[in-house]
Amino acid sequence: HKQGKHMPGQKIPIRSTEALLEAQPDYVLVLAWNFLDEIMEQQAEYRARGGKFIVPVPNPRIV
Repeated sequence: HKQGKHMPGQKIPIRSTEALLEAQPDYVLVLAWNFLDEIMEQQAEYRARGGKFIVPVPNPRIV
């Protein structure tokens, strides 16, 4: 897993599910768009609390 690390060349942290629920940000950037369905399923609680995902590729959208 890449949790606790940063995106290569960036200072954007990769966080765990637990950290996501604790922080409960309004939006989360998802760059692994090809895994979006799986991520959304795994993050059902985050979404139920009103959290949304920004998916910039292949078609920019907020879900």
